Amino acid sequence: MGANVVVLNQGYDQSFDAKEQQVIETLASYESLIVSFSGRLESCYNIDLCRASGAKISAITLDTPTRSRSEVARARRYCQRYGIAHWIIKTDEIIFCDRLPQLVDVIDPVRRICDHVAERPEWAKQPILMPASAEERVDYLGRFGSSPANTLWPLADHGFSQRELRYGFNKRQLGRWGKGGNGCLSHRFSNPRLLKQRYLRMVDRAEQLLADMGLDEAQVFFHSLCDGAKRHGGNDMTLARVRLPAHQRARAFDLQSDILSALKGMEFDLVTLDMVSEERHDLAI
Repeated sequence: MGANVVVLNQGYDQSFDAKEQQVIETLASYESLIVSFSGRLESCYNIDLCRASGAKISAITLDTPTRSRSEVARARRYCQRYGIAHWIIKTDEIIFCDRLPQLVDVIDPVRRICDHVAERPEWAKQPILMPASAEERVDYLGRFGSSPANTLWPLADHGFSQRELRYGFNKRQLGRWGKGGNGCLSHRFSNPRLLKQRYLRMVDRAEQLLADMGLDEAQVFFHSLCDGAKRHGGNDMTLARVRLPAHQRARAFDLQSDILSALKGMEFDLVTLDMVSEERHDLAI
């Protein structure tokens, strides 16, 4: 190592590597596993550790209305690259993971995955791996009480925090499979009564268009105006609030007219740029 190179966080890297190796050794004790693979950051890191363990793995992805196209595409690309059997289940069910306490009838996403796996005789007896962090499992148990008996939570069992999952994801350079870690689309709605498939598609398509413009970390939040403003046809006027990290805002200002035209094409009436960044997480099944 050259004299001008300074090693930062060497102690942390060593302890992290040791902790990661413990997870890999745990996974290696299983001959085969079903991996819940959402395409989000946490599940990408989780499936990469599974591959490193040498266990035979298959992947299942629930393609719900709240899952973005970029996440599903990322999961598909990864599995195709490494020859992993991948079952994508397209469903119109809006399955909420967490952080929507005002809703009463919340579908348990983990048990829904278990139900689908049970339908395939060749998969039914294999354990199902969940990519949740320690904090996410606490949130899940707080809502649903217990986890199904045939599920494994190795990252949570070894105390991996959300921050450590992000660290491992970046250390393994998994971002090369594309952006797609912006979380459940349900978080783009402050009013859960607006969570309709049509509006979810508007948000998803708007984020895809912005990604095509180079704004690959854009989040589009959906608002319906409450001041009585109506569009032609009697429907409430809609507003797209675009949130970007600081390093992409200058480009967004340069593309203002293109962004406005594109999002109006998605049936948004008004478009604003949010100057505040806020990070959100949800269960990355």
